[in-house]
Amino acid sequence: MNAEQITQVRDSFAKIAPHAEKLGRAFYEVLFRINPASRALFPQDMASQARKLTDMLGSIVEGLDDSESLHWMFRELGRRHVGYRVEESHYDDVGVALLQALRGALQGDFTEEVEEAWATLYGDLAETMIAAAGETVG
Repeated sequence: MNAEQITQVRDSFAKIAPHAEKLGRAFYEVLFRINPASRALFPQDMASQARKLTDMLGSIVEGLDDSESLHWMFRELGRRHVGYRVEESHYDDVGVALLQALRGALQGDFTEEVEEAWATLYGDLAETMIAAAGETVG
């Protein structure tokens, strides 16, 4: 990610952080609409799961200036998600759900530049997680 994309992600996340629980709920609503079978991968308590998601997003946003630490965080997430039965094919659905949830939360502030910045961040995250998961399984 470049400096402008980092700024776009940080500024947009700051706008929704006070209402992050809504973002978390919206994310899972979209994900389960896109891929209903993915619901079986999650606990019954989706409020807690939504908080975990938004807390993790907050940690990622805070760490955007430290790409090495962020890389290792993404690797650890990838290894952990193997145990949650996450498959490589799930990552595309998660990316779509994240962008749609962000679009809904930010509304008019979800510009093309903001979307590109978040898509770049998610692409980096997903690529690293998939690679780490492959090392864990293989």
